[in-house]
Amino acid sequence: MIKLAVSDMDGCLLDPKGKLPDDFHEVLDLMEEKNCVFAAASGRGQTGIRMPIQDDMKRIAGISDNGSFVVYKGKKLFLTVPEQSLLLPVIAEAKKHPNLIPVLCAADNAYLSKNSVLDERTIDELHKYYPSWILLDDLTEFPEPIIKIALLYFDDIEKNIYPYFEHFNGPLTVKVTAFVWIDIFNPDVSKGTGVHELQKALGIRKEETIVFGDYLNDISMKDCAEHSFAVANAHPDVKKAFTDIIGSNSENSVLNTIRRYMQQQ
Repeated sequence: MIKLAVSDMDGCLLDPKGKLPDDFHEVLDLMEEKNCVFAAASGRGQTGIRMPIQDDMKRIAGISDNGSFVVYKGKKLFLTVPEQSLLLPVIAEAKKHPNLIPVLCAADNAYLSKNSVLDERTIDELHKYYPSWILLDDLTEFPEPIIKIALLYFDDIEKNIYPYFEHFNGPLTVKVTAFVWIDIFNPDVSKGTGVHELQKALGIRKEETIVFGDYLNDISMKDCAEHSFAVANAHPDVKKAFTDIIGSNSENSVLNTIRRYMQQQ
């Protein structure tokens, strides 16, 4: 019996245009009939997860900010933030790189520097994950606890930006989460952490869990599930780490796989 299905969102559950499959609500109905919980696990914040899922958030779990914040049916189950002083040198380093946009992510708000260059491409990318943001005169004077810093850079962020931030690993976690994004958050926290906290709260075992992913920040989820599924468009390292490979996100492969499991139990 599968009691928990956890999927990454961008590049995995969502189609290449960032849209939720049309049969999502129908699959949720089937899962509820079979007493199975759906969880969206993302580098996005809770508001970013909510954007495509809308009212169905009342029925699912959201594992946001790379496992730092877990909500189930609107109830907070787990939240961890890094030592806030550790974020200051990260912000200082970000200021050295032209065209690099740091986003400070709190539980419900996102903060940008008023000096950020917000051209059309940048605004479009930000709007995928943050419905709105607050501009600050000084990013080091954030008004509430920051869960993570997200770095946006359009020219191969893993190659051109990550080397400048890699040394922050240890006191913090620095993770490339997409071709244009790096997330910096609490050490010893991952999407796997978020899945484990959800399993613990709901009394669900590894053998009763399946997970789906496409990028490097998804690999930690494999230890929480008997079967882990990489979509065909996944990063090569994810395909190596996970137990199975399915079709791409353009083929609705995540929901098709979940549907097959539900129909068999």
